[in-house]
Amino acid sequence: MDHIQELIEIETAELTEWKDRFRKNSFFELVFILEGKGTQSIEYQTKAYEKNDFFLLPHSKCHAYKISEPTTFFFIRFTEHYFKNLKNTPIDYLQWYSKLNYIIGFYDFNTGLYFNDEKDKRQVKRLFEIIQLEKEQRSEYSETLIANTLVSILTIISSKLTAAHHVYKKSDNKFADIIQHINQNIIDEKKLSVVYLSEKFNISKKYFSEYFKRNAHEPLKEYIQKTKLQIAVNRIQYTEAPFQEIAWSLGFTDSSHLNKSLKKHFGVTSSVLRKEKILIR
Repeated sequence: MDHIQELIEIETAELTEWKDRFRKNSFFELVFILEGKGTQSIEYQTKAYEKNDFFLLPHSKCHAYKISEPTTFFFIRFTEHYFKNLKNTPIDYLQWYSKLNYIIGFYDFNTGLYFNDEKDKRQVKRLFEIIQLEKEQRSEYSETLIANTLVSILTIISSKLTAAHHVYKKSDNKFADIIQHINQNIIDEKKLSVVYLSEKFNISKKYFSEYFKRNAHEPLKEYIQKTKLQIAVNRIQYTEAPFQEIAWSLGFTDSSHLNKSLKKHFGVTSSVLRKEKILIR
């Protein structure tokens, strides 16, 4: 696992008082509460935490914990290039990078994603325990097991986002599935084409564009563009990735093209978004 150590960090910390920690801003951070109680503060908004809660933290310096009972934190931090650099695993990097982009674009970093189902919490806890075990024993299979388990956690977060924020719940089930497919494959151009979508969802190619516009109230091309821009907004605000890298990863020609598109759709530029936390939905 040595070759990916700089792309992922796994840490358990038992704390009675919170102190600021050094975090590379290129990291995503998952936090699982193994024991304890207290309050989490993100961007000056607070939320109580307890055993078996977990969070996805933004790239924000304004986060902290007020610990009311001794707390054992389990941290997993990884870069967006983690999956790309894995070896000896069957993970489709493009698929999971798309899923990660979807999470970045639609996850509410201020309020998080609340899991009120104990079954869901137990499921996530088991996944964190697998990663914790593999981190400690470092077997020849640990890299693969950690990567696949992390993928499972991201899948759960992604599915919960879809359920929580689906704006097309009143549409027919097939259209809801189409939207979910587009959102979770947003950087895979082949899977966003009319030809691919019509075949996958068994809709006539000639009729598909009309079907999509009737249900979404906007053309397919505009929906895809708007979704990519929403992802770009959150990546600009919650990561320190260069504008050029964000633009290329989402299919824009360059940072200037991305900037013009943001200005046209949302009335703000990349530089303004990075300096100020402007709510755009």
